[in-house]
Amino acid sequence: MSSESGERSVFSLGHLSDLHATPVVVKNPAHLLNKRFFGWLSWRIRRQRYHRTSVVDALMEDLSHAPIDHLLVTGDLTNLSLASEFGAARDRLKRLGDARDVSIVPGNHDAYVRVAQSTSWNLWSDYFASDEPGVAAETSDPRDQFPTLRIRGPLAVIGLCSALPTRLFDASGTLGDAQLDRLERTLQRLAESDLCRVISIHHPITLGATHSRRWLRDAGALREVIRRAGADLVVHGHNHRTLIAEIGGPDGAIPVVGVRSASDIGQRPERRAQYHVYEIERNSTGVGPRFRIVLRIRGYDPESGRFSGESERVLVG
Repeated sequence: MSSESGERSVFSLGHLSDLHATPVVVKNPAHLLNKRFFGWLSWRIRRQRYHRTSVVDALMEDLSHAPIDHLLVTGDLTNLSLASEFGAARDRLKRLGDARDVSIVPGNHDAYVRVAQSTSWNLWSDYFASDEPGVAAETSDPRDQFPTLRIRGPLAVIGLCSALPTRLFDASGTLGDAQLDRLERTLQRLAESDLCRVISIHHPITLGATHSRRWLRDAGALREVIRRAGADLVVHGHNHRTLIAEIGGPDGAIPVVGVRSASDIGQRPERRAQYHVYEIERNSTGVGPRFRIVLRIRGYDPESGRFSGESERVLVG
């Protein structure tokens, strides 16, 4: 992956999600005396057959040659939020790139149960730290650090945290009023700049994207914030499927794009691993949208064991 994030005529933004590739090693059975037990059963019976380290290795190899200026990872780096998984995920992040070149937000599996911050999200803090002091709140609750803001070339990358521990068989997410209020103020401030505002979140935000057990509970409130304050692109994961939709904004439609899991071997072709690359270019004509955004999809090929280009689509422009 390119380490240059200086502004060029075309800025390349990568997006992947739902790696689920950390080893599930339970050294103390007491760690399974909660919701984790059923997640562990799911991993042993089913999920470990889909999410393969060999696919992640192929992903890393492909990214090492990709001309990407910045990379977004929208959560679920872990499976059961075991302490050992957070350290393993940190090693994965280092392979993806320096913290300046990679931005993350957590997913629901990264908050599977309540865990000590010192042995969990703190290990990743430099990958979601805001550039500007005062943008993120200084608090003991990691969720209060969001939204994060990172300026990269012509982009303002805004990270949201929808992950929190939930009850058994519940994979939903919530932002909360305080985070939504901070987001609206951030978007309004950025509207006065010439930056392309990209919102990064784990859960999908569009109507009908998933069922109630997996939805973003305050997605309607988030859409209203974006409708009032505006954005240029929203990306997410969680569904392990490709989703391309739109929501309304103050200046027209805003694309919302979900990416598949980046580690799925593809026993079901519609879930086979992919990652996205956005080519973002300023519109210098002064007519129409401020940016032209093209989506390129790269997917895993089980026969070759490699990722390759699959399709492209103009989202804006």
